[in-house]
Amino acid sequence: MGAVALMAAVQVVPAMANVQVWDFDSNNQSFNYSGNGNSLGMTSTDGVNLTVTGWSDTDDLSGDDEVENARLIWAQSGALGIVNRDEGTGSPDHSIDSSTSDSDGEFDMLLLEFDTAVNLTGIDLDWATGGNRSNKTDISILAWDGSGSASLSGSTWASILDSNGGNYDSVGNYSNVGLSYYSVNPSNIESTKWLVGVYNPVFGSGGDAGDDGMKLGAIKTSTNPGTPTPTPTPVPVPGTAMLLLAGLLGLRARRPAKARAK
Repeated sequence: MGAVALMAAVQVVPAMANVQVWDFDSNNQSFNYSGNGNSLGMTSTDGVNLTVTGWSDTDDLSGDDEVENARLIWAQSGALGIVNRDEGTGSPDHSIDSSTSDSDGEFDMLLLEFDTAVNLTGIDLDWATGGNRSNKTDISILAWDGSGSASLSGSTWASILDSNGGNYDSVGNYSNVGLSYYSVNPSNIESTKWLVGVYNPVFGSGGDAGDDGMKLGAIKTSTNPGTPTPTPTPVPVPGTAMLLLAGLLGLRARRPAKARAK
């Protein structure tokens, strides 16, 4: 065997993504308080931290209404809802909804803030409505682009878009989302901050701007474990007998040279 065979080869072992499933459940979790601007904190089994807050464009102005914080509630025991500053707690107001008498419309959204960049891969709704449809709704999802301020307060939903000088990108608008696990974000975008809410036409086409509502039961995310660590993989080397034979051949080759030197 040649000298190359005596060297160890290096094999890169592909790293699998870490997956986090976030189930919202009033039996195991609680808000930090019960008023506008409250939050829900969670930690995954692999140590990723999540903070959830509610937002809606309820600050009435002559133009587009500005966004301000709202109140997170348990819309049912296993699902999150939002009661904004212009709503009561009846149905569908206690859901994440766009049902309102405001001529400008009011669109509720959840802000999901993670302490590390995640890929939001799916959502699971426990309740949904969309105009004349039951158990289906249209949703919008945005991701912070990682530059500049991620603040929502005092902005309009249109102004937070990167295309309008803001720092959020539209990841997708999804129509007729039902009450089962629904995959999102096919481009596998990663971000530390995500907005999830009912469809808003200022974020682009893809949904029906009717009165939508939803209660979010769970989300699924994944994180990149980083660059795979090279793992040494030893290559078989010659046994003892082969090494001994090579040594004897080497001695034999040197003997004629010594005789000629005399």
